Amino acid sequence: MRWVPFALVAALGVLLQTTLMRLAIIGDAFPDLLVALLVTFGLGVRPAEGFVVGAALGLGRDLFSVEPLGMSTAVFAALGWLVARERPATLADHFVVRAVMGFLCSAAASLASLLALGAQGTELDWRFVASRLGLSALATALLTAILGGLIWQRPRWFGLRRRSEFADV
Repeated sequence: MRWVPFALVAALGVLLQTTLMRLAIIGDAFPDLLVALLVTFGLGVRPAEGFVVGAALGLGRDLFSVEPLGMSTAVFAALGWLVARERPATLADHFVVRAVMGFLCSAAASLASLLALGAQGTELDWRFVASRLGLSALATALLTAILGGLIWQRPRWFGLRRRSEFADV
């Protein structure tokens, strides 16, 4: 993986997530650009690199969120490793795979966030929980499919590889 292009995209992603993505709100839900980047990059790297990708994106989120410091880093690192490890053999660059992985990862990240809020004593309304787990995950799935399509048009620029290229690894 080429780390400089990833670092630039990750920094831009954190900046956009903390500023402009808050404007794309639907009720209490909004798409998660960092999860979309996690899935997009996680599908084209080895599991160890997926772990690093997730940890880097999670740390970027931790620095600008009200959640406990380190929670997003841990959740994103685990998700990055799982996405890189469990990607489908030949369909890693297919939009449906990206959308499904984006939905699942967004739901997992939202669930971890909601559990942290609940552990802090915040009373959670069921509509808020449903919108975070449902609408946010659906919006993130759509964003992942679109963003992944843009990045996977030139995977070599980012140092990403299709599954068949891992045969020698």
